[in-house]
Amino acid sequence: MNTRKIKWRNGATEKVSMVIAGDFCPREQNCDDLVQRVDEITAQVKPFFADADLKILQWECTVTRQDTPILKSGPNHRCYPECTVFATALGIDTVLLANNHTGDYGVPGVKDTLDAFNRLGIRTVGAGMNEADAARPLRIEQNGIRISILNSAEYEFGIAYSDTPGSYATDPIKLSAQIKEEKAAGFKVIVTLHGGHELYSFPTPRLRSLCRFCADCGADVVFNCHTHCPLGYEVYNGVPIIYSPGNFYFPNRPTSLPCWYIGYLPKFTLDANGAFELELLPYYNRKQALALMDDADTEKFFSYLDGLTAPIADESALQNLFNAWCTSSGLNGYFGQLFNRPIPDSFETDAGKRANLGLRNLLTCQSHHDLLRNTLLLMERGQLKSADELRPVIKAAQSPEWVNMKG
Repeated sequence: MNTRKIKWRNGATEKVSMVIAGDFCPREQNCDDLVQRVDEITAQVKPFFADADLKILQWECTVTRQDTPILKSGPNHRCYPECTVFATALGIDTVLLANNHTGDYGVPGVKDTLDAFNRLGIRTVGAGMNEADAARPLRIEQNGIRISILNSAEYEFGIAYSDTPGSYATDPIKLSAQIKEEKAAGFKVIVTLHGGHELYSFPTPRLRSLCRFCADCGADVVFNCHTHCPLGYEVYNGVPIIYSPGNFYFPNRPTSLPCWYIGYLPKFTLDANGAFELELLPYYNRKQALALMDDADTEKFFSYLDGLTAPIADESALQNLFNAWCTSSGLNGYFGQLFNRPIPDSFETDAGKRANLGLRNLLTCQSHHDLLRNTLLLMERGQLKSADELRPVIKAAQSPEWVNMKG
Protein backbone atom coordinates (compact mmCIF):
# COMPACT_ATOMS: atom_id res chain seq x y z
CA MET A 1 0.00 0.00 0.00
CA ASN A 2 1.17 3.52 -0.84
CA THR A 3 0.78 5.44 2.39
CA ARG A 4 2.32 8.45 4.10
CA LYS A 5 3.41 8.20 7.74
CA ILE A 6 3.92 11.19 10.02
CA LYS A 7 5.49 10.55 13.41
CA TRP A 8 6.19 13.37 15.86
CA ARG A 9 7.43 11.40 18.89
CA ASN A 10 8.28 7.86 19.94
CA GLY A 11 5.39 5.85 21.31
CA ALA A 12 5.17 3.37 24.15
CA THR A 13 4.80 -0.39 23.76
CA GLU A 14 1.20 -0.25 24.98
CA LYS A 15 -0.60 1.44 22.12
CA VAL A 16 -3.84 1.45 20.16
CA SER A 17 -4.43 2.22 16.48
CA MET A 18 -7.65 3.43 14.92
CA VAL A 19 -8.90 4.09 11.41
CA ILE A 20 -11.63 6.70 10.98
CA ALA A 21 -13.27 6.70 7.55
CA GLY A 22 -15.21 9.60 6.06
CA ASP A 23 -18.75 9.82 4.73
CA PHE A 24 -20.52 6.59 3.79
CA CYS A 25 -23.81 6.97 1.91
CA PRO A 26 -24.62 4.42 -0.80
CA ARG A 27 -27.71 6.38 -1.87
CA GLU A 28 -30.96 4.46 -1.94
CA GLN A 29 -30.81 3.48 -5.61
CA ASN A 30 -27.46 1.73 -5.12
CA CYS A 31 -28.41 -0.42 -2.14
CA ASP A 32 -28.98 -3.66 -4.05
CA ASP A 33 -25.72 -3.27 -5.95
CA LEU A 34 -23.80 -2.60 -2.74
CA VAL A 35 -25.20 -5.69 -1.02
CA GLN A 36 -24.45 -7.92 -3.98
CA ARG A 37 -20.90 -6.65 -4.55
CA VAL A 38 -19.76 -5.60 -1.07
CA ASP A 39 -16.67 -7.82 -1.08
CA GLU A 40 -15.59 -6.46 -4.45
CA ILE A 41 -16.23 -2.85 -3.38
CA THR A 42 -14.24 -3.11 -0.13
CA ALA A 43 -11.48 -5.56 -1.10
CA GLN A 44 -8.65 -3.10 -1.75
CA VAL A 45 -9.06 -1.00 1.40
CA LYS A 46 -9.89 -3.88 3.72
CA PRO A 47 -6.26 -4.68 4.66
CA PHE A 48 -5.76 -1.12 5.95
CA PHE A 49 -8.64 -1.65 8.37
CA ALA A 50 -7.64 -5.19 9.26
CA ASP A 51 -4.60 -4.36 11.36
CA ALA A 52 -6.23 -1.45 13.22
CA ASP A 53 -7.48 -2.01 16.78
CA LEU A 54 -10.49 0.25 16.28
CA LYS A 55 -12.36 0.63 12.99
CA ILE A 56 -14.65 3.66 12.84
CA LEU A 57 -16.93 4.85 10.04
CA GLN A 58 -18.95 8.02 9.48
CA TRP A 59 -22.39 6.66 8.50
CA GLU A 60 -24.18 9.49 6.72
CA CYS A 61 -27.65 8.16 6.05
CA THR A 62 -30.65 6.76 7.87
CA VAL A 63 -30.94 2.97 7.96
CA THR A 64 -34.64 2.30 7.40
CA ARG A 65 -37.32 1.14 5.01
CA GLN A 66 -39.97 3.35 6.56
CA ASP A 67 -41.19 6.11 4.28
CA THR A 68 -41.26 8.93 6.82
CA PRO A 69 -39.08 11.75 5.38
CA ILE A 70 -38.90 14.98 7.34
CA LEU A 71 -39.36 18.41 5.82
CA LYS A 72 -35.93 19.91 5.12
CA SER A 73 -33.89 21.74 2.53
CA GLY A 74 -31.59 19.35 0.73
CA PRO A 75 -32.00 15.62 0.09
CA ASN A 76 -33.29 12.97 2.49
CA HIS A 77 -30.73 10.16 2.42
CA ARG A 78 -31.40 6.61 3.55
CA CYS A 79 -30.20 3.11 2.88
CA TYR A 80 -31.85 -0.21 3.64
CA PRO A 81 -30.87 -2.37 6.64
CA GLU A 82 -29.14 -4.84 4.33
CA CYS A 83 -26.50 -2.19 3.60
CA THR A 84 -25.01 -2.67 7.06
CA VAL A 85 -23.13 -5.53 5.39
CA PHE A 86 -20.69 -2.81 4.31
CA ALA A 87 -19.77 -2.23 7.94
CA THR A 88 -19.42 -5.91 8.74
CA ALA A 89 -17.31 -6.52 5.62
CA LEU A 90 -14.73 -4.02 6.90
CA GLY A 91 -14.98 -5.15 10.52
CA ILE A 92 -16.32 -1.76 11.60
CA ASP A 93 -16.84 -1.69 15.36
CA THR A 94 -18.09 1.91 15.73
CA VAL A 95 -20.23 4.20 13.57
CA LEU A 96 -20.41 7.97 13.89
CA LEU A 97 -24.02 9.13 13.53
CA ALA A 98 -23.85 12.88 14.20
CA ASN A 99 -24.55 14.35 10.77
CA ASN A 100 -27.22 16.09 8.70
CA HIS A 101 -28.88 12.87 7.47
CA THR A 102 -29.32 10.56 10.47
CA GLY A 103 -32.59 12.36 11.28
CA ASP A 104 -33.86 12.47 7.68
CA TYR A 105 -36.69 10.00 8.37
CA GLY A 106 -37.81 11.30 11.72
CA VAL A 107 -38.39 9.29 14.89
CA PRO A 108 -38.87 5.94 13.10
CA GLY A 109 -35.70 6.42 11.07
CA VAL A 110 -33.48 7.25 14.03
CA LYS A 111 -34.84 4.32 16.01
CA ASP A 112 -34.38 1.93 13.08
CA THR A 113 -30.80 3.14 12.57
CA LEU A 114 -29.82 2.65 16.19
CA ASP A 115 -31.54 -0.74 16.29
CA ALA A 116 -29.82 -1.92 13.11
CA PHE A 117 -26.35 -1.39 14.54
CA ASN A 118 -27.29 -2.60 18.00
CA ARG A 119 -28.38 -5.94 16.52
CA LEU A 120 -24.96 -6.30 14.92
CA GLY A 121 -23.08 -5.38 18.08
CA ILE A 122 -21.66 -2.25 16.39
CA ARG A 123 -21.23 0.69 18.72
CA THR A 124 -22.87 4.04 17.91
CA VAL A 125 -22.12 7.58 19.02
CA GLY A 126 -23.47 11.02 18.17
CA ALA A 127 -27.18 10.21 17.85
CA GLY A 128 -29.93 9.09 20.19
CA MET A 129 -33.60 9.22 21.05
CA ASN A 130 -33.10 12.58 22.77
CA GLU A 131 -30.36 15.16 23.24
CA ALA A 132 -28.93 13.61 26.40
CA ASP A 133 -28.68 10.24 24.69
CA ALA A 134 -27.11 11.73 21.55
CA ALA A 135 -24.56 13.71 23.57
CA ARG A 136 -23.29 10.73 25.56
CA PRO A 137 -19.58 10.00 24.97
CA LEU A 138 -18.65 6.52 23.81
CA ARG A 139 -16.15 5.03 26.24
CA ILE A 140 -13.93 2.15 25.13
CA GLU A 141 -10.99 0.36 26.67
CA GLN A 142 -8.56 -1.12 24.16
CA ASN A 143 -5.11 -2.58 24.84
CA GLY A 144 -5.17 -1.07 28.31
CA ILE A 145 -5.85 2.45 27.00
CA ARG A 146 -9.13 4.16 27.87
CA ILE A 147 -10.66 6.07 24.96
CA SER A 148 -13.65 8.40 24.82
CA ILE A 149 -15.21 9.35 21.48
CA LEU A 150 -17.27 12.54 21.18
CA ASN A 151 -19.33 13.07 18.03
CA SER A 152 -21.34 16.15 17.02
CA ALA A 153 -22.65 17.86 13.89
CA GLU A 154 -23.38 21.39 12.80
CA TYR A 155 -26.87 22.72 13.35
CA GLU A 156 -28.62 21.54 10.19
CA PHE A 157 -31.68 19.29 10.10
CA GLY A 158 -32.34 16.21 12.23
CA ILE A 159 -30.77 17.57 15.41
CA ALA A 160 -31.77 15.96 18.72
CA TYR A 161 -33.65 17.99 21.31
CA SER A 162 -34.73 17.18 24.85
CA ASP A 163 -37.90 15.54 23.52
CA THR A 164 -36.94 14.44 19.99
CA PRO A 165 -34.30 12.09 18.52
CA GLY A 166 -31.51 12.92 16.14
CA SER A 167 -27.87 14.00 16.00
CA TYR A 168 -25.93 15.80 18.71
CA ALA A 169 -25.45 19.46 17.77
CA THR A 170 -22.00 21.03 17.97
CA ASP A 171 -21.83 23.59 20.77
CA PRO A 172 -18.24 24.64 21.55
CA ILE A 173 -19.03 25.41 25.18
CA LYS A 174 -20.68 22.06 25.81
CA LEU A 175 -18.00 20.29 23.80
CA SER A 176 -15.16 21.86 25.77
CA ALA A 177 -16.81 20.82 29.03
CA GLN A 178 -17.16 17.24 27.79
CA ILE A 179 -13.54 17.08 26.67
CA LYS A 180 -12.31 18.29 30.04
CA GLU A 181 -14.62 15.92 31.92
CA GLU A 182 -13.48 12.91 29.92
CA LYS A 183 -9.82 13.86 30.31
CA ALA A 184 -10.28 14.24 34.06
CA ALA A 185 -11.75 10.73 34.12
CA GLY A 186 -8.57 9.35 32.55
CA PHE A 187 -9.63 8.92 28.92
CA LYS A 188 -7.83 9.72 25.69
CA VAL A 189 -10.38 11.91 23.90
CA ILE A 190 -11.23 11.56 20.20
CA VAL A 191 -13.34 14.48 18.95
CA THR A 192 -15.22 13.74 15.73
CA LEU A 193 -17.08 16.59 14.05
CA HIS A 194 -19.34 16.94 11.04
CA GLY A 195 -19.22 20.35 9.40
CA GLY A 196 -17.75 22.66 6.81
CA HIS A 197 -18.67 23.67 3.27
CA GLU A 198 -19.51 21.06 0.66
CA LEU A 199 -16.96 20.95 -2.17
CA TYR A 200 -14.81 23.67 -0.60
CA SER A 201 -11.29 22.31 -0.26
CA PHE A 202 -10.03 24.36 2.70
CA PRO A 203 -11.18 24.76 6.30
CA THR A 204 -12.75 28.10 7.11
CA PRO A 205 -11.03 30.22 9.75
CA ARG A 206 -13.82 29.32 12.20
CA LEU A 207 -13.48 25.57 11.56
CA ARG A 208 -9.73 25.76 12.10
CA SER A 209 -10.32 27.68 15.33
CA LEU A 210 -12.89 25.13 16.52
CA CYS A 211 -10.63 22.15 15.82
CA ARG A 212 -7.64 23.78 17.48
CA PHE A 213 -9.85 24.83 20.41
CA CYS A 214 -10.80 21.17 20.92
CA ALA A 215 -7.09 20.30 20.97
CA ASP A 216 -6.38 23.11 23.44
CA CYS A 217 -9.16 21.75 25.67
CA GLY A 218 -7.42 18.37 25.81
CA ALA A 219 -8.55 16.37 22.76
CA ASP A 220 -5.94 13.83 21.65
CA VAL A 221 -7.30 13.51 18.09
CA VAL A 222 -9.63 15.82 16.15
CA PHE A 223 -11.40 14.54 13.03
CA ASN A 224 -13.85 16.45 10.84
CA CYS A 225 -15.82 15.42 7.75
CA HIS A 226 -18.84 16.49 5.64
CA THR A 227 -17.26 18.42 2.77
CA HIS A 228 -17.40 15.64 0.12
CA CYS A 229 -13.86 16.52 -0.90
CA PRO A 230 -10.47 16.14 0.77
CA LEU A 231 -9.12 18.92 2.98
CA GLY A 232 -5.67 19.17 4.52
CA TYR A 233 -4.43 18.10 7.91
CA GLU A 234 -1.99 19.24 10.58
CA VAL A 235 -0.33 18.16 13.81
CA TYR A 236 -1.15 21.01 16.17
CA ASN A 237 0.80 20.97 19.43
CA GLY A 238 1.09 17.20 19.18
CA VAL A 239 -2.59 16.69 18.27
CA PRO A 240 -3.41 15.39 14.76
CA ILE A 241 -6.28 17.27 13.11
CA ILE A 242 -7.97 15.95 9.97
CA TYR A 243 -10.06 18.72 8.43
CA SER A 244 -11.80 16.28 6.09
CA PRO A 245 -10.69 13.02 4.46
CA GLY A 246 -13.28 13.39 1.68
CA ASN A 247 -16.00 10.91 0.81
CA PHE A 248 -15.38 7.31 1.75
CA TYR A 249 -18.05 5.49 -0.25
CA PHE A 250 -20.62 7.86 -1.75
CA PRO A 251 -21.50 6.71 -5.29
CA ASN A 252 -21.07 9.45 -7.81
CA ARG A 253 -23.61 11.95 -9.01
CA PRO A 254 -23.61 13.14 -12.65
CA THR A 255 -22.75 16.67 -11.51
CA SER A 256 -19.89 15.70 -9.21
CA LEU A 257 -16.56 17.48 -9.48
CA PRO A 258 -13.31 15.46 -9.64
CA CYS A 259 -12.61 16.14 -5.95
CA TRP A 260 -15.73 14.08 -5.11
CA TYR A 261 -13.96 10.91 -6.26
CA ILE A 262 -10.81 11.08 -4.13
CA GLY A 263 -10.13 10.74 -0.43
CA TYR A 264 -7.78 9.38 2.19
CA LEU A 265 -8.07 7.08 5.17
CA PRO A 266 -6.34 8.32 8.33
CA LYS A 267 -4.96 5.83 10.85
CA PHE A 268 -4.04 7.25 14.26
CA THR A 269 -1.78 5.53 16.78
CA LEU A 270 -1.99 6.50 20.45
CA ASP A 271 -0.39 5.50 23.72
CA ALA A 272 -1.07 6.62 27.30
CA ASN A 273 0.27 10.09 26.44
CA GLY A 274 -1.92 10.64 23.38
CA ALA A 275 -1.40 10.36 19.63
CA PHE A 276 2.12 10.02 18.24
CA GLU A 277 1.70 8.77 14.65
CA LEU A 278 -0.58 9.35 11.69
CA GLU A 279 -0.75 7.25 8.52
CA LEU A 280 -2.67 8.30 5.40
CA LEU A 281 -3.92 6.01 2.61
CA PRO A 282 -5.31 7.67 -0.57
CA TYR A 283 -8.01 6.01 -2.66
CA TYR A 284 -10.58 6.55 -5.39
CA ASN A 285 -14.23 6.62 -4.27
CA ARG A 286 -16.09 5.10 -7.19
CA LYS A 287 -19.35 3.19 -7.45
CA GLN A 288 -17.48 0.20 -8.89
CA ALA A 289 -15.16 -0.05 -5.89
CA LEU A 290 -12.96 1.73 -3.41
CA ALA A 291 -9.74 1.60 -5.42
CA LEU A 292 -6.23 2.26 -4.16
CA MET A 293 -4.17 4.68 -6.22
CA ASP A 294 -1.19 3.49 -8.22
CA ASP A 295 2.29 4.92 -7.61
CA ALA A 296 1.88 7.79 -10.04
CA ASP A 297 -1.52 8.92 -8.73
CA THR A 298 -0.39 8.49 -5.12
CA GLU A 299 2.48 10.89 -5.75
CA LYS A 300 0.12 13.38 -7.39
CA PHE A 301 -2.40 13.01 -4.58
CA PHE A 302 0.06 13.78 -1.81
CA SER A 303 1.39 16.77 -3.74
CA TYR A 304 -2.24 17.92 -4.09
CA LEU A 305 -2.89 17.31 -0.38
CA ASP A 306 0.22 19.30 0.55
CA GLY A 307 -1.23 22.20 -1.43
CA LEU A 308 -4.47 21.95 0.52
CA THR A 309 -2.59 21.74 3.80
CA ALA A 310 -0.19 24.67 3.33
CA PRO A 311 -2.71 27.52 3.92
CA ILE A 312 -3.82 26.02 7.25
CA ALA A 313 -0.67 27.37 8.90
CA ASP A 314 -1.30 30.88 7.51
CA GLU A 315 -4.37 32.60 8.97
CA SER A 316 -4.31 35.35 6.38
CA ALA A 317 -4.10 32.89 3.48
CA LEU A 318 -6.98 30.86 4.90
CA GLN A 319 -9.13 33.99 5.26
CA ASN A 320 -8.36 35.15 1.72
CA LEU A 321 -9.38 31.77 0.31
CA PHE A 322 -12.63 31.87 2.28
CA ASN A 323 -13.30 35.36 0.97
CA ALA A 324 -12.96 34.00 -2.56
CA TRP A 325 -15.30 31.12 -1.74
CA CYS A 326 -17.87 33.64 -0.51
CA THR A 327 -17.81 35.59 -3.78
CA SER A 328 -18.72 32.38 -5.60
CA SER A 329 -20.94 30.29 -3.34
CA GLY A 330 -22.22 33.20 -1.26
CA LEU A 331 -23.35 35.52 -4.03
CA ASN A 332 -24.38 32.98 -6.65
CA GLY A 333 -26.01 30.38 -4.43
CA TYR A 334 -26.90 31.35 -0.90
CA PHE A 335 -28.06 34.91 -1.48
CA GLY A 336 -30.40 33.69 -4.20
CA GLN A 337 -32.08 31.48 -1.62
CA LEU A 338 -32.19 34.33 0.85
CA PHE A 339 -33.95 36.89 -1.31
CA ASN A 340 -35.76 34.94 -4.04
CA ARG A 341 -38.28 33.11 -1.91
CA PRO A 342 -42.01 33.47 -1.26
CA ILE A 343 -43.21 34.93 2.01
CA PRO A 344 -45.92 32.58 3.30
CA ASP A 345 -49.05 33.68 5.11
CA SER A 346 -48.36 31.19 7.86
CA PHE A 347 -45.22 29.47 9.09
CA GLU A 348 -47.35 26.73 10.62
CA THR A 349 -48.39 25.13 7.34
CA ASP A 350 -46.25 22.65 5.43
CA ALA A 351 -46.18 25.05 2.48
CA GLY A 352 -44.98 27.85 4.73
CA LYS A 353 -42.30 25.68 6.25
CA ARG A 354 -41.06 24.45 2.88
CA ALA A 355 -40.75 28.01 1.62
CA ASN A 356 -38.44 28.93 4.48
CA LEU A 357 -36.47 25.78 5.28
CA GLY A 358 -33.57 26.97 3.14
CA LEU A 359 -33.52 30.26 5.01
CA ARG A 360 -33.63 28.41 8.32
CA ASN A 361 -30.60 26.35 7.35
CA LEU A 362 -28.62 29.34 6.08
CA LEU A 363 -29.08 31.22 9.33
CA THR A 364 -28.72 28.38 11.85
CA CYS A 365 -26.04 26.07 10.41
CA GLN A 366 -22.67 27.37 11.58
CA SER A 367 -20.89 27.05 8.23
CA HIS A 368 -23.74 28.59 6.24
CA HIS A 369 -23.95 31.41 8.75
CA ASP A 370 -20.20 31.98 8.38
CA LEU A 371 -20.62 32.36 4.65
CA LEU A 372 -23.50 34.82 4.83
CA ARG A 373 -21.82 36.90 7.50
CA ASN A 374 -18.47 37.02 5.70
CA THR A 375 -20.06 37.85 2.34
CA LEU A 376 -21.96 40.76 3.88
CA LEU A 377 -18.75 42.04 5.47
CA LEU A 378 -16.98 41.88 2.10
CA MET A 379 -19.84 43.90 0.61
CA GLU A 380 -19.63 46.45 3.40
CA ARG A 381 -15.88 46.89 2.95
CA GLY A 382 -15.98 46.98 -0.83
CA GLN A 383 -13.74 43.91 -1.09
CA LEU A 384 -15.78 41.61 -3.33
CA LYS A 385 -13.73 42.32 -6.45
CA SER A 386 -10.36 41.79 -4.78
CA ALA A 387 -11.61 38.65 -3.00
CA ASP A 388 -12.66 37.15 -6.31
CA GLU A 389 -9.07 37.04 -7.54
CA LEU A 390 -8.40 33.75 -5.71
CA ARG A 391 -11.39 31.94 -7.16
CA PRO A 392 -9.18 30.09 -9.71
CA VAL A 393 -7.29 28.51 -6.79
CA ILE A 394 -10.55 27.08 -5.45
CA LYS A 395 -11.61 25.81 -8.86
CA ALA A 396 -8.24 24.13 -9.35
CA ALA A 397 -8.60 22.37 -5.99
CA GLN A 398 -12.07 21.16 -6.94
CA SER A 399 -10.93 19.79 -10.29
CA PRO A 400 -7.38 18.38 -10.13
CA GLU A 401 -6.49 17.40 -13.68
CA TRP A 402 -4.87 14.10 -12.75
CA VAL A 403 -8.00 12.55 -11.19
CA ASN A 404 -9.17 9.49 -13.10
CA MET A 405 -12.95 9.73 -12.78
CA LYS A 406 -13.68 6.65 -14.87
CA GLY A 407 -11.35 4.05 -13.42
